[in-house]
Amino acid sequence: MAKVEIGEIDFGVHRKYDLMKSSRELFRLMLNNPKCDYASLEEMFTFEAMENYEPDEICRAVEELTGKEKYNNLLLEISKPYGKVYAVNKRRIPEMTFTYQPLGFNEMIGQ
Repeated sequence: MAKVEIGEIDFGVHRKYDLMKSSRELFRLMLNNPKCDYASLEEMFTFEAMENYEPDEICRAVEELTGKEKYNNLLLEISKPYGKVYAVNKRRIPEMTFTYQPLGFNEMIGQ
């Protein structure tokens, strides 16, 4: 019997989002890593998974993910006394699916 690890939550097949690669990676990171949720822009610039992106690319990704019309607020902008933070809109999670993969799958495909 094959062992299966629970993968990440992903966008799912029922709802297609035409996001920039940086937006998709940032959202997936924030959705699946609680340490990356409720983050300021400055904190996003330091995420190890986003190190290949320039700060202006990350800013554009945040703008795309907070867009109210096309993407229905995948990220929410929250004003705090010390500035703005961005959080995953948890109401969108039911539209997404868990992705399952065999143990070691990411190593096999080089991720």
